Amino acid sequence: MDYPTPAIRRMCLAVDAEAYGDRDRRAQSEIQHWLVRIMDLVCENANLDRSCWDVQPQGDGELALLQPGIEEARVIAYFTHELAMALYHHNADLREESRLRLRVAFDQGNVSLGANGYAGAAVVSVCRLRDSAAAKRALRDNPEVDFVLTVSDSIYTDVVDQGDYDLYSREFTPVEVSDEDKRFRTRAWVHVPTAHPRVQAAAPYQDFSPDQMRWWPPRVANTGPQAHVHYNYGTVTVNGVGGPAADL
Repeated sequence: MDYPTPAIRRMCLAVDAEAYGDRDRRAQSEIQHWLVRIMDLVCENANLDRSCWDVQPQGDGELALLQPGIEEARVIAYFTHELAMALYHHNADLREESRLRLRVAFDQGNVSLGANGYAGAAVVSVCRLRDSAAAKRALRDNPEVDFVLTVSDSIYTDVVDQGDYDLYSREFTPVEVSDEDKRFRTRAWVHVPTAHPRVQAAAPYQDFSPDQMRWWPPRVANTGPQAHVHYNYGTVTVNGVGGPAADL
């Protein structure tokens, strides 16, 4: 294969575990094991085809390039919703120092495959957003949450701020991310999940009021021509005969 390959616009995802270097070898191996399992579980539950991703393992984290042509708002909404669920259940019975807590970042841009990894501004940016002082501080200052999310300014403007799915209900704070040694400076947006997703994970849908449930992302019951998408206010038949939405 000739490198670099042609550049293609891709959505980039980077994750990293908190305090990995503070753990002993056995604990580091556990973090790696559970990180991979949780990422697989999250994608399966969110109906995201992880087999189509190009993944670069990074020990206590990973860099993933998602397949072209995806619906970016859906990826962010579904992925983070299921991540909150998975981390809640994983951490529920662990001691505080053993919890798996993640920094997550999204960016997008033209990316190509090089001889020893991926090349492109978005690849560099998404890792620096994930590892930024702002992201680390947000996770450190909010010990009750299991992850924090950082998105690039372009992702925020083009995707998050459009309000699709439940993204309209999430609070993002603008931050300046800079690394003078690497001549990197950009604007980004940090989201710290409230305790609400942890409450969701503890009980089934029917135990919550309609006012609580209206903030949740839709759920896909099945795929195909008659796919039913369960929104908080009812069920809509896609590409089929429409009808009034039924209450959940």
